[in-house]
Amino acid sequence: MLPAGFLGTRGDILMDIVIVSLAAVIPIVLYSWSLARRKDWAMHKAFQLSTGIGLGVVVLVFETDLRLMGGIFEATKPSAYAGTFTLNFWIWVHIAFSLLTSITWAALLIASVRKFPKPPMPNAFSARHRFWGRIAMILMLGTGATSLPVYIYGFAL
Repeated sequence: MLPAGFLGTRGDILMDIVIVSLAAVIPIVLYSWSLARRKDWAMHKAFQLSTGIGLGVVVLVFETDLRLMGGIFEATKPSAYAGTFTLNFWIWVHIAFSLLTSITWAALLIASVRKFPKPPMPNAFSARHRFWGRIAMILMLGTGATSLPVYIYGFAL
């Protein structure tokens, strides 16, 4: 088991790092979108790659920790909301957003690195990138937003 977290809940340190990361990713994603809108494609690319890689590592380590705890339902057993519709609803909605975000964002990052020139600039892939980028952004915002109720109902209450 990992040491207790720094947010003063039942979550371990990794749980607290992940929740802070997911909350922080919301303004980061919005800022990255603003960079693309301002046509600062090189900075947009740097932000997306560093955020994707950073979150990928954090989530991989977090998922390993969660598996060692026996899964999310085992980790949230001490909660007053354990086994309730409320907590289960937020867990499943968060998992759905997380999976769709991971697949969409990873596929878009890989395709974008392959299809855009260096330095990045608009080309034939731009319309698809813009469409899937918006989808990925909405999914990431949903992932960040749904992580908070999971954390609150599962580890704070």
